[in-house]
Amino acid sequence: MKSTTEVTREVRRVVQDKIDAGVAIRVEWLTTEILAMKDKIEGEDADFYIACGADFIKKTVKRVIGEYEPQAQTFAQIVMEGFDYLQKAYTVSRDNETTLVPVTMLSDAELEVRAQEYEAMAKGCIKHSLEIRAFIMCRSEAA
Repeated sequence: MKSTTEVTREVRRVVQDKIDAGVAIRVEWLTTEILAMKDKIEGEDADFYIACGADFIKKTVKRVIGEYEPQAQTFAQIVMEGFDYLQKAYTVSRDNETTLVPVTMLSDAELEVRAQEYEAMAKGCIKHSLEIRAFIMCRSEAA
């Protein structure tokens, strides 16, 4: 029996293999594909275990794909070789679905939107740091 860590590792491998192959990934489709790869569930309780497995796999796929969402720190394993920050893939909304797309398959417009998101995030982080320092000053003055 596999642990949840092993299942997550396997989902991460499938995602990485698809990105390396230049394939865009939709959460729903990947969930269905992984469940189809593991369809040897039999017995009178099969429906129960299929439902539980489907829920866990969907959450795991979302979490793994979520690693490609904008964040202050990027996971080293998703950064393109030769770059410090540029990721191998980014999530975008296509046809109202979150899709993980290899960076080489993203349009300039999609990449520009992502760049703007990072710039807005940076401004927010600077404002946050200023508020922390103002709080420190106020607290020090009150003491």
